[in-house]
Amino acid sequence: MLHIHFGAGRLGLGLVVPFLQTADTETFIVNRAVSAAKPTGNTALEPRRRNDLLRDNPDRLYLLRHPEEEGRQGCAIHYDGFLEYGADDIDEVIRTITSRSRRHRDGIVVTASVIAAANYQPVLGALRVLAGMRARGATGPVFLVACENTLDASEVFADADLGGMISDEMRQHVTRVHALVDRVCIGLEEGREGAHPVAVVSTETYGSLKLELKPETEALAGRFATSRVEFTRHVATEKQIKSWLLNGSHWLLALDALQACDGDKDVRLNHFLKETPDRLSFAKAVMAEMSEGIAVILRRDPAYGGFLRDVDPDEYLRGAAEAILGRFLSSDDPLSRILARFQAPTPEAPGSVQAFAKRFADRVEDPIAAYSDGRGSPPQAAMRSVNSLVRLIASGSYIDAA
Repeated sequence: MLHIHFGAGRLGLGLVVPFLQTADTETFIVNRAVSAAKPTGNTALEPRRRNDLLRDNPDRLYLLRHPEEEGRQGCAIHYDGFLEYGADDIDEVIRTITSRSRRHRDGIVVTASVIAAANYQPVLGALRVLAGMRARGATGPVFLVACENTLDASEVFADADLGGMISDEMRQHVTRVHALVDRVCIGLEEGREGAHPVAVVSTETYGSLKLELKPETEALAGRFATSRVEFTRHVATEKQIKSWLLNGSHWLLALDALQACDGDKDVRLNHFLKETPDRLSFAKAVMAEMSEGIAVILRRDPAYGGFLRDVDPDEYLRGAAEAILGRFLSSDDPLSRILARFQAPTPEAPGSVQAFAKRFADRVEDPIAAYSDGRGSPPQAAMRSVNSLVRLIASGSYIDAA
């Protein structure tokens, strides 16, 4: 197939592009000519320089590196082209890609590592061109995958502010695919491959990209059978579990560490947790409490009935918690990155703390409440971290992303 990916940030380069590659896949990366500030902080590689490296590399490659594999150059990730788009030229960019593509008649998957639905205008502009081609029989089936766990492709199409950009052809010819992305992509910098400068993205060793398996995506699953992508009928449930167990626990542990270190944002969470046996025991307790609360939710909510018919929830959560804690202990992530959205209020962003608190509550509130219902008392370890958030706000200790 032809794969067009929107976004040349850490997640796109570190997970989406390499995981969708097969021997028969063409990969084109597109990105804005001028990148805006990121809520999770900028990287060591300035966006303009990053775009130049991807556009001008004669071998059309960048490097994927795992920090724990010291001394290794990294794995080369090849792509077929990198193109920039401006305010009003996305149609031309997409036509350039399809004119250069040998595979687009077999099908096109458009992926986007874009956080907010409001920023999907260029993606929708591309899909308008592709849906028109599909309607004329000039290309194969078209799929959209939103590679952001807080947003899925169907929600993009349902967004009221974007409705005017979505044509009937797009609704008819673009299959929206639910996705789960899971990898900590740490940094983006400049390196060298042979005689040429090259973009280098650093990621943890673990990575997972799961797409929804349904009748409309069975052919897509066949096309990517040799890739690293997994297809599952329970992607929505697994995404919710990830939000609670991985993201929620990560923030719980990081907030406790930040408060214990008097707001020192440069502390590495893995070093902090491994420094004393008590801290490691606390981390295990947080994971166990969150897992227990999630198990209560899965069993009492009929929406998860299909998942329960296919999966033993206790075994699933036990294995997931063990693997996730192992990732926390191996990933050399500073608190400044984990809690990058925990920003002090400013005149330009007066609601930063409320926004962080809402995201935090979305990730931990339901498991904590379910645990409390099941046990008759709140989870002690998790509530210690919740109290850390209150103390940090009271003391004015925030993360200010670079």
